[in-house]
Amino acid sequence: MRRAWLLLALLATGCPRHVGGVDDAGAGIDAGPTSRDGGGYDPVLGNGYDGPLLLDDERLAAIDGNGLRAGASQCHAPVRGRVYRVVDGDTFHFTAADGSLDATVRIIGIDTPEIAHPDAMPPTAADCYGDEARAFTMQLLDHQVWLTFDNDCYDPYDRLLAYVHIGAGAGDFFERQLLRRGLARVLTVGSNRQYASLFRDDESAAMTANAGLWSACF
Repeated sequence: MRRAWLLLALLATGCPRHVGGVDDAGAGIDAGPTSRDGGGYDPVLGNGYDGPLLLDDERLAAIDGNGLRAGASQCHAPVRGRVYRVVDGDTFHFTAADGSLDATVRIIGIDTPEIAHPDAMPPTAADCYGDEARAFTMQLLDHQVWLTFDNDCYDPYDRLLAYVHIGAGAGDFFERQLLRRGLARVLTVGSNRQYASLFRDDESAAMTANAGLWSACF
């Protein structure tokens, strides 16, 4: 009788049950954001500067590209499309959703460390944090992005120079992601300078925080 009373008392207190070694108190805990569920995404702030990117092609398709950050005198209209190959942290191959453009894109305003080039003459090793920068940009593979432009559209290697957007929020400006996480440094070339000051502020924030390459490479 005493044992039966104790059992009833335990049930009344709501003590957590354990089934198969898993505490019910932990059931339903989010194991972390995925690239498609949009969990934790703020449409104003956009992506945060830590953790994996929250990418959503449907959300991106609903954006008006004309409202995204761009140069004062764009050399090309904004264009949405898919990243189908990533070369390194600041270069990828892109095809427009409407079929109007297929290009190698060089991201404006930043420079990521070089990856290894074993087939070069002579072969070259990866720079410090080159592989990490490429791995981060690889998140864009097979996802949609918006490209906007500044004054100059092409570099001497015939690469399309573009700003890259993964949403409309402040943290969805991809250059800022690379800079804030310490995966890139500011690089201003020619007349594509619309956001040079903003990018320098992001670089300074990463340096102050010893983020990424600023702690690993210096």
